[in-house]
Amino acid sequence: MRLTLIISSLNSGGAERVMCMLASAWSRMGRQVTILTTHDGGRKPDYPLDQNVRLISIDPGSGGLRRQIGIVRGIRRLIRSNRPDTVISFLKFTNILVLIATRGLGVPVIVSERLDPSVIGIRAHWSLLRRWTYRWTDVLVAQTETAARHFEPMAPDRVRVIPNPIFALDKEPGADDPVTLDGPSFLAVGRLHPQKGFDLLIRAMAIVRDREPDWRLIILGEGDSRTELEKDIRASGQGGCISLPGRVRNPWPWLKAADAFVMSSRCEGFPNALCEAMIAGLPVLSTDCPSGPGDLIEQDRNGLLVPVEDVSGLAEGMLRLAGSSELRSELGMRAKHIDKRFRLEMVLDLWDEIITDLIDSKTTP
Repeated sequence: MRLTLIISSLNSGGAERVMCMLASAWSRMGRQVTILTTHDGGRKPDYPLDQNVRLISIDPGSGGLRRQIGIVRGIRRLIRSNRPDTVISFLKFTNILVLIATRGLGVPVIVSERLDPSVIGIRAHWSLLRRWTYRWTDVLVAQTETAARHFEPMAPDRVRVIPNPIFALDKEPGADDPVTLDGPSFLAVGRLHPQKGFDLLIRAMAIVRDREPDWRLIILGEGDSRTELEKDIRASGQGGCISLPGRVRNPWPWLKAADAFVMSSRCEGFPNALCEAMIAGLPVLSTDCPSGPGDLIEQDRNGLLVPVEDVSGLAEGMLRLAGSSELRSELGMRAKHIDKRFRLEMVLDLWDEIITDLIDSKTTP
């Protein structure tokens, strides 16, 4: 079986990590896997990738419409030369270009959306293009039922829900890196971006410190909002208890060292970091944002949910966790069981069912 996977880059990000994980698994199963990137200039992937996966990068030239046309032409040339059994595309802009590029080639195409479109919008012309081109996809994969309902009108009866697989962080490089935290700590993980709501979390931490002065907050990740968040920390007077260590090779040692996990996101596609924290046995607190956390957390059983954009709610949830080691222990113990729903083998079965059905439908007279 020949599979061609297409994405803008394999740099840091949840979608990029999932693609590397799926590609490596399929390659180890003996399939011929090619990954085509459109915007990374041939940069080395940020995540482990099986050595037999073939990597190709398009260099379409300068920006604007000419660049988009160059990407479409590059994708079309590759598909014609590779003759894959199935093409799988990740992320909305890439999906649109892939559907245009593969039009008329007769190859099955699966596009996968990685964010909830009801929260993360796109410009009007791209939105029109998405509605127009998504009619051509053979299958549209969403990560949650909430997102799937939004996409159903664009690809009637062709939307399927496949969650992200859980990453075996304890088996990846860096799992044994030593991490020692100075006092009881909340951990947050994600891109330093407004979507993640770390500005809200910093404000909530100021409330927490008034009643639990020994607790600290660590936010792992990197992004364009670093400068603004550093200003927020200084303005809150919490420079000594909130740290931004940047992106780490593997967050597993930090998850094992922390006392609780907090996700303050305004929206999510699928909350990978939240899943990883639960697998690590951490008690978790999350905003009930679209989409994902409400599918993972049962309130007061395996975690805590608070409303989106609610600083007071975040602070109150953090204080509940900080104030009760018994509550932290109970929530963390139950959180571990989430792995039964998102094991790689189960997620691969869902993908393989779709791929096999598509190939069979194309080859059957």
